[in-house]
Amino acid sequence: MPKKPTVPIKVTAYLEDGRINSADGIIMLDAILYHAWFYRHAPHVLEGLGGDSVPGAGHIGLPLRQDNGNRYFASRAVYKQESVEVEHWNKRPNFFSADASRHLDKQVGLISTSAGLYRAYRMPQVIRHIEDGRLTFYAVGNADKVIELLDNIPAVGKKAAMGWGIVRKWEVAECPDDYSTMHPEHGLMRPMPVEEMPGLKGYPIMKYAIRPPYWKQCNMRLCYVPIMEAKNDI
Repeated sequence: MPKKPTVPIKVTAYLEDGRINSADGIIMLDAILYHAWFYRHAPHVLEGLGGDSVPGAGHIGLPLRQDNGNRYFASRAVYKQESVEVEHWNKRPNFFSADASRHLDKQVGLISTSAGLYRAYRMPQVIRHIEDGRLTFYAVGNADKVIELLDNIPAVGKKAAMGWGIVRKWEVAECPDDYSTMHPEHGLMRPMPVEEMPGLKGYPIMKYAIRPPYWKQCNMRLCYVPIMEAKNDI
């Protein structure tokens, strides 16, 4: 059966309480779908159990169009930001847990909670409050397969286990135009290599990945990056 052609689509995430955890404010749709693909097809990789037995290990089958450089036609989230604040997550070792008791008897000397294995953490997190709790993405892809993957994603942003970024509902609909790279109102929609958009004004230039996983050094290029901390609409 031939593959269904990709078309411009609009993806909307409705957040449970309108909060996301993101230092730079960039939430990428292809990164979300990349995680969803592994969650659905190779969950052992997410658990750190190795990737040699991933089905089709040479190709991650995201239902999105790709250009010649294997960059996906997928945008960042656009949203109205009401406010930004710093919250914290805390980690304090539980020396009384059954697991800890099996290891503590092997330790020599004093146990420090300020450094080393048993360090206690208080980590600041940038929390963004989103108007209407709505994130909007644009892409070129197969709408049916995109929503099928998104059904595996309960939250977006960092530290979802702490309750940030919980998604109440996903919606995917066809869109009349492709806004995965540029939008007439929101401008640049994703990090783009400088050499592909010479002369673009108004965006910082920095090393940034052009495809998921976004933490991986080999995916990074010198890019125009749509970080607009001073504006409400980012």
